[in-house]
Amino acid sequence: MTKFIAMTAFAAVLACVPMHSAAAPFYTPNHIVTVRGDRGGVMLKYALRVKKLERRGSLVRIGGRCDSACTLYLGMPTKQVCLLPGATFRFHMPYGSTKRNNQIAADFMMRNYPGWVRSWINSKGGLTRGLKTMGYGYAVKHVKPCENKKKKLPRTNLVMARQLGR
Repeated sequence: MTKFIAMTAFAAVLACVPMHSAAAPFYTPNHIVTVRGDRGGVMLKYALRVKKLERRGSLVRIGGRCDSACTLYLGMPTKQVCLLPGATFRFHMPYGSTKRNNQIAADFMMRNYPGWVRSWINSKGGLTRGLKTMGYGYAVKHVKPCENKKKKLPRTNLVMARQLGR
């Protein structure tokens, strides 16, 4: 019970702090995190993970399905997020706690999504128990696609690279 009270209090404090600030951290493209097929989970854990990655200056590449709390990655500075082809986002009203705490979690999420995500959710009736799926085609209008990081080899090295399995 004490752990639950502590997590609830921490969630209330975290709800008052925006996920990103005007002073974005220095972008370090050497640290890349790829998120794929993420079903979501405890919103508080995701909020802390997102904040840590944001402060670290990580690039988060999102591919495949990103459900529930995973969608908090969309609240990171735009230079730190990119989409792999086929990325989809599924939104719903948080659940698993009291009605009040679920509403606090929903308010936190909505406050930390960028305006285009909030507008999309509101156009679909807001956060409800049902899943609302945002496809890649819509999301990529607002989040840059990930660059192909494969290095182009000089033509003379291409045959050797194929033989080495690169």
